[in-house]
Amino acid sequence: MKQLQSIYTGNTTNLNQIGGPTIPIKAFSRRISNGGTVELFVQDILGGQAFGPRVEFVSTTTQALQKVADSPGGIYYASAALVIPQCSIKPVPLGRTQGQSIAPYQEPFVLPSECSGNKRNKLNIEAFQSGKYPITRNLFVVVKQNGQSEQLAGTAYANLLQTEQGQELISQAGFVKIR
Repeated sequence: MKQLQSIYTGNTTNLNQIGGPTIPIKAFSRRISNGGTVELFVQDILGGQAFGPRVEFVSTTTQALQKVADSPGGIYYASAALVIPQCSIKPVPLGRTQGQSIAPYQEPFVLPSECSGNKRNKLNIEAFQSGKYPITRNLFVVVKQNGQSEQLAGTAYANLLQTEQGQELISQAGFVKIR
């Protein structure tokens, strides 16, 4: 986690500084104004610090993943559900302390050369549900409390998500269900 922070704040600029080959690091991110995952990253990983001057901002996760695939030393972060099944990049195991990294994908890792329609990497659901993977966040359903149709619809939606069928839909959408 400290290495990731150091990369995105601009203190680590080459893979050889963290035990890798001599390849410049090219960090990509969406802008903080895009919210969501970027806000979580700045708050939890960067500790509120600004991105370093070498971070290249991209518009979409798709664009970022293409840039990472085309850039030796490229790095990006996004929701696991968007990254894990990709065939052009490798998600990086992370840990709170050095030497205790947790893979966000189920082992064994499916290499890009072996990745195909029905043979793809899958989420390490246990690591996310248990909190072992160091970057996680909960998503919440917020229901407008006005005693009108919006509240009824919101409550019905929240209740649906808690059913077995709703939990299955959450999994199909690429998120980790709570049960």
